[in-house]
Amino acid sequence: MLIRSEAPADLVRLDQWWRDTLANPQQADQLQQWREQGLITLSLVATDDMGSTLGHIAVVDAQSEDNAQLIAVWFSPDPELIAPLLDEAESVLFELGYCQLKIAPSPQAANAEFAPISTDKHWWYKQLAAATV
Repeated sequence: MLIRSEAPADLVRLDQWWRDTLANPQQADQLQQWREQGLITLSLVATDDMGSTLGHIAVVDAQSEDNAQLIAVWFSPDPELIAPLLDEAESVLFELGYCQLKIAPSPQAANAEFAPISTDKHWWYKQLAAATV
């Protein structure tokens, strides 16, 4: 498996993957709108050796005053890919100067060590590991 940044050649394939493989056309439409508006800070694709899409994560430019970054979308039919995709996103975002990620609560978020570290129960947060050093 390879996790890499989304390339322009991936756009049509990712759109089809969201619509057909995941049966989630609303999410595909949302991603397309974010791309058109220039709101996606980071988009990573997990592929197999043949280049087939296995997973995708997109980080939306929703930076807060405390330099938190919102992960708006992630998905993989294989739950084992969620952690590697999040780890790679965290690493890249830390290199870009972000210190915290914010995500909607879910079992996958709990497994990735996100937690409600403030009174805001609608979002869970995670300090980037390298940012705590």
